[in-house]
Amino acid sequence: MKKEKDLKLVNQFDTQQLDEAIDQEIDQVETRKKQLRISELKKSFSETKIFHFAKGKVWPVLLPFFIVMILLIILPLIAIVVYAVVQPTNDSIMFKISLENFVKFFSTSSIFVSLLLSIAYAVIASLICLVVGYPIALMMANIRSKILAKNLWVLVTLPIWISMLLKVLGLQSLFYLLGPTIIGTPIAVIIGMVYMFIPFAITPIYNSLESRKLDLEEAAKDLGMSPFKTFWAITFRGSIPGVLTAFTLVIVQAGTSLIVVHYLGDGKVNLIASVIESYFFKGNNFGFGAAISAVLTVFIFLLIVITKAISNKFEIQGGKKKWKNSSKVAISQ
Repeated sequence: MKKEKDLKLVNQFDTQQLDEAIDQEIDQVETRKKQLRISELKKSFSETKIFHFAKGKVWPVLLPFFIVMILLIILPLIAIVVYAVVQPTNDSIMFKISLENFVKFFSTSSIFVSLLLSIAYAVIASLICLVVGYPIALMMANIRSKILAKNLWVLVTLPIWISMLLKVLGLQSLFYLLGPTIIGTPIAVIIGMVYMFIPFAITPIYNSLESRKLDLEEAAKDLGMSPFKTFWAITFRGSIPGVLTAFTLVIVQAGTSLIVVHYLGDGKVNLIASVIESYFFKGNNFGFGAAISAVLTVFIFLLIVITKAISNKFEIQGGKKKWKNSSKVAISQ
């Protein structure tokens, strides 16, 4: 009996030790897994652009840019969102968070129509800027004298240096002299947008055309491709990223332009910028005006993302400025 009791005690002791050993092993395995995950995360983070940017010496140079971005862009955007979602309650709570302004925006058809009209006006003005600006940019890029090309570039960008208000007032005076009835019509607003923003279309197209590889065009012509096919398959195809950048720059400014609509629309053309102004300064409803601004910002951001995605399809990643399939198209012709 005594021997059986001793054997039982030994078994109980061994079982307890075994359980402790298993628990320790499990803890060690879990610890190794955590360490492995942390090392994998560190390795992944070390391969990101943010790590290389922070590790390198570039960020001190760009620090003023980030400060300006935070102060002039990010903080005002945060203020707009706060104005849009925080409303006074006139009771002990004082403020509440609500999406009523956004619901009101999408349920008010007249304001939503103004937003769609603004986008339509901006799209038309952007397309006209591309059609008018592309030949100018191509001519500047084909000029062999770099000094003459630079002088033309200065002339093209010269209107950017002049106050927009002065330019609009000058165009308004010209309309009053030549045809007063055009003031207050969509044509006057679109002409004003084209006049204001066409330098922003020419510049990126010119940069894209100037950096293109001329040997591809010469090779295509040597292989018997017609001048039109050479232009369409190589020159224009290679400049599509610049065209999309120009389109984005113009449509963003035209869609949010207030001065052009105010002076050339003459109160008869009501676009979204005028609506926002009326709620901020005339209707004294900052919250609703901020909600409209926030929705407009989202639309513009989505537009930029879409055009950037389309532009990436034509640009090969890796630093070299080659465009997809341009050479294949040239050879196949």
